[in-house]
Amino acid sequence: MLDRIQELDRELFVFLNSQYTHFLDHIMLMFSARLVWLPLYILILLSLFWRCSVDINRRGFFNKFVFEKRDRRTGWIMLVAILVTFFLTDFLSNQVKYLVDRLRPGWDPCTYHIARVIENNRFSFSFVSSHATNVFGLAVLTSWFFRKRWYTILIFSWALIVCYSRVYVGRHFPGDVISGAIFGTMIALVSVMAVKYILRLSNRNKI
Repeated sequence: MLDRIQELDRELFVFLNSQYTHFLDHIMLMFSARLVWLPLYILILLSLFWRCSVDINRRGFFNKFVFEKRDRRTGWIMLVAILVTFFLTDFLSNQVKYLVDRLRPGWDPCTYHIARVIENNRFSFSFVSSHATNVFGLAVLTSWFFRKRWYTILIFSWALIVCYSRVYVGRHFPGDVISGAIFGTMIALVSVMAVKYILRLSNRNKI
């Protein structure tokens, strides 16, 4: 059964990995990069303490941006929750890699000769994808905190493209990123429950 699943996973990888254009190469390499998204992470962290809204005048036109302070204590709790969640998603996903020992497409005996690897093909293990675990952990936790439909759509769209980019650049099988996304979601949901408990405790102490 497991062999059949891996075979299907390889077949899906070969199909997805072969659907490329030179224009998409640059875009997918950007989505796979980490440092390029640092401004996004900083913006999310700032949004924990400041709420931004748009002021519309009577004619229905944009007037100005309005910035409001969020509750500082809640902001700090969420900041710690994000940092802890990121540490757990990154650390635990790497531990799973060493436990499973699944080779990446560029090293797998069944795919290394046909895999199109456009990112550094250094040797390391594939299952689960740390990228997928990290971005879905962040997406689930922050979408719960901000609770804005537009933000939820944007952050999950970004997370999905990051996951797809890992297959596109040849660093992961589809099963790696799907499992990573599920793993990251589970860790984030535990973080959400922990934050809810801490906030309830914090509000109780205020009374």
